[in-house]
Amino acid sequence: VYTSTLVAVLLEMPGARKKLNARPDNESMEPLELWGYECSPFVRPVREKLSELCLPHRMVSCSRGSANRNKMIEKTGRFQVPFLVDPNTGIEMYE
Repeated sequence: VYTSTLVAVLLEMPGARKKLNARPDNESMEPLELWGYECSPFVRPVREKLSELCLPHRMVSCSRGSANRNKMIEKTGRFQVPFLVDPNTGIEMYE
C-alpha cells in the first residue's frame, strides 16, 4: 500500500483530475465493479482511468486467500484481473 501511495504522489495523483472528455452523465450511472487486488500493476491503471472519467466504481478485492477470489473463479471459470462488470450494460470483461 505504501508503494502505491508513493507512486501516486510522485505521479501527481493520477486519476485525481477529471478528464475533459469525461461524459457529464457518467456520475449518474450505477457503479461498475472492478475485480482485482491493490498491489496488481494491471489493476492500478484501470482504477486511475475510471477515476479520471468520473465513472463510479467499487473495488471488489480478490487477493490470494480471499472469498471473493473463489467467487470470481466460480463466476468466470478462471482468475484474471482486472475484471470489470458493468451493471448498466451487462458487459463483463477482462482487461
